[in-house]
Amino acid sequence: MVSFSHAQIEQFKREAKQIHRASTTPHSQALDRIAIEHGYSNWSLLMKHRDVRDSPKTKSSQTPLRFNRSPELMRKALLKVPEPVGGGKPTRFEFAQQQVNNFSKDFVSPQNAVEFSIDYMDCLLTVPRFKLHSDAPAYWEMRSWLPYFCQPLEDGIYIIVNRNYKPVGQVSKDWAKYEEFPYLHARFEDALRKRFTVKGSQDGYLFNDGCPPWHSRQDATAYLTRLRLLSTELSGS
Repeated sequence: MVSFSHAQIEQFKREAKQIHRASTTPHSQALDRIAIEHGYSNWSLLMKHRDVRDSPKTKSSQTPLRFNRSPELMRKALLKVPEPVGGGKPTRFEFAQQQVNNFSKDFVSPQNAVEFSIDYMDCLLTVPRFKLHSDAPAYWEMRSWLPYFCQPLEDGIYIIVNRNYKPVGQVSKDWAKYEEFPYLHARFEDALRKRFTVKGSQDGYLFNDGCPPWHSRQDATAYLTRLRLLSTELSGS
């Protein structure tokens, strides 16, 4: 069968969107119709045979980033940083934030970012009791490294963002162009997002201000469950 380039795939998506907007045809059925026109029984099968050599959405040659920290080091990350000494020094919470690495361009895929976060939460939950403050590095790690929302882009494509709506892994609040992080893009059917959405929130949110994973052990455990559901959806997409 014919393999299609990234540019051709994008054109097919635009055609499906036009069909969807011009009729009552669901977007997924419009995609299937395009696939049938090009010799495939459905859109999923066409995508399996796409030419991935020119795809900007893969980092297949890179090794996935792994979270590897001992329980003892996690306990230290939960502690408040020392008060900076001397004039012109950053505030205590700024100093804590400066301890956090930027991983936004180190993840090779959305699955990698989610698995990294699952390992982080597993490690966090080895600490019997924890309470996070804005003066602790772990507080800023969780706001920066953990998936908060699957931000809609277009044509059923989403990017995984952190609590600051930046690409997951980004520490700063600097402006970020989502299109420059294609390896954090994922495709979901609308119905699938409900499976990992926190109760009471818009589809795609893994937590909200009432239950962030840094609030309590209970919230952290519930968030980890949703992360694993998200991982399952990504592995099947």
